[in-house]
Amino acid sequence: MEELIQAENKATAYALMQAGRMNYTVTLPELNAFTLGQLLFYFEMQTAYAGAMFNINTFNQPGVENGKIATFALLGKKGYDQKREEIESAPTSNEKYMV
Repeated sequence: MEELIQAENKATAYALMQAGRMNYTVTLPELNAFTLGQLLFYFEMQTAYAGAMFNINTFNQPGVENGKIATFALLGKKGYDQKREEIESAPTSNEKYMV
């Protein structure tokens, strides 16, 4: 399995390079809570800096807030009755498109 993953990683990097797309591989010295935490922090900072460069507020998450409101409504929290009705009247998923 590791051989397959390594081959896919190398092939993907090659295909992206051929298409003129930037890419990189992150290598950790070992996998533990500390290095994983460092990696997650790295991606958080990368996201924040990229957002600043593109004038996007990466800390404004309207989808997250909407999800919280929908959760409150589905759990029957007082004051969210209208949202609950909206959610319950939304079209349902069509089984033929589900994988």
